[in-house]
Amino acid sequence: MLAAGVAGCLNEQSVFLHPDDSRRVHAARAETPGGAEASTRRWLVGAEKQLHDLLPDDRARELLTADLTDRSGAPVDVFAHFGINPRTLQSVLGNYPGLKCTAQGASQELTIDTSPPAWPGFDDVWIEMPDGANLAARWGRARDAGGVRDADAIVILPGFFGDNGVKRTEALAAFLRDAGFHVLALEMRGHGQTERTQPQVAYTFGVRETDDLMHVADWVQDQPHVQRSGLIGFCWSANIALLSAWYEHRPPHDANITPTIAENLPARPDRVRYAAGIMAFSPIVQWERLVDALQTEYSLLNQPVYAALQDTIRARMERKEYPHPSGSLRDLIEDEYQRCGVTLPGGTMEGYRFLRLAPYAGRPLTPKLVHARMPVLIVHGANDPLAPAQDVADLVATVHNPHVAALILPGGGHVGFANYAPRYFYSLVASFFDPVAGAAGSATPPHLAGRPDAAPAQGD
Repeated sequence: MLAAGVAGCLNEQSVFLHPDDSRRVHAARAETPGGAEASTRRWLVGAEKQLHDLLPDDRARELLTADLTDRSGAPVDVFAHFGINPRTLQSVLGNYPGLKCTAQGASQELTIDTSPPAWPGFDDVWIEMPDGANLAARWGRARDAGGVRDADAIVILPGFFGDNGVKRTEALAAFLRDAGFHVLALEMRGHGQTERTQPQVAYTFGVRETDDLMHVADWVQDQPHVQRSGLIGFCWSANIALLSAWYEHRPPHDANITPTIAENLPARPDRVRYAAGIMAFSPIVQWERLVDALQTEYSLLNQPVYAALQDTIRARMERKEYPHPSGSLRDLIEDEYQRCGVTLPGGTMEGYRFLRLAPYAGRPLTPKLVHARMPVLIVHGANDPLAPAQDVADLVATVHNPHVAALILPGGGHVGFANYAPRYFYSLVASFFDPVAGAAGSATPPHLAGRPDAAPAQGD
């Protein structure tokens, strides 16, 4: 919904690609000296060498994890590297390429009143959560000449209030299935057909949804012919994907989860989830700054992306019949939490702490991504007009975990990578999840995936 009105003549565009037109990296993990297990960061270095020529010929080269900090460990100036004026990111004159990719890559309509058209090779399924909520999804199984094949399964999440009507999701799902992966395109609480059939089930912006993703992984891994599970998220769902990397391996009694929230999270089996890896495209790392910014009303003329986002927020508040519709994301979060059925003594700030990925205004935060044990890759566009790329560098400077890597590309805007560099985008995704040469490779043996005694993949 983000792109509506960003540039009036630009519309959402599908970018379908057949796997034969993509490129798989070869043995990127094998570059680790001494035969030690390769980290995600080292895998990315090897993969980027093999994929770089698929990017447009931009003025500045992409930045990898190690490039995002200087010798002292401080974050580099991302905008200076790419020659970008951050004050013009929402300006058509100052950032037309970024706005164009954003408009073409983000959804402009909701598919709630009717189900989106069928996808060839996919079935509509429902996944029941412990609290009785049912999540709508589309499930596609990879096949070969012998029928359904054994393979990893990749879960795809929509962007901010998106659903399976998003063209990007359908195109990516079709590509991955044709590339040999099982695929589940999920509509979370408050999204798509999940919202249409259960409007009373509130969206909590990642608190319940992060736990839901654990149960979704269990459902996926219990399906025949599924080995491991992987996860892809875009925009706000990229935040939830990153939270899942923490939540899966968080320590007991994690300080980021208040006792009240902990009491309302259902017990779940001790299993290995998302061992195939997690990709987070265009996360809103400093989302609380976005919440602050949207307290002011904007127009399409001065801040088109903020204005379009506020239209989405206002439309949701009206559809949900909240009392005071506005463009305030803070008010929407408050309204949704009021309907979630959980009374929080500390108010929504308890949820904010759960959702926080980076330090903000002195608010409490115990580092999260240090606990990730599966490969995690953050992919961001330097000209993202909504979520500043500098925030990714600032985050990486605080995450000393070789399982977590980051890549900032010269373009792509916000979630518009398939429109910016389609062969690169699809090649990167398929290569990251490649069961042999990918970031996880065969670190967790497929026959152990999903078993309580299976150890998470270890890095160096």
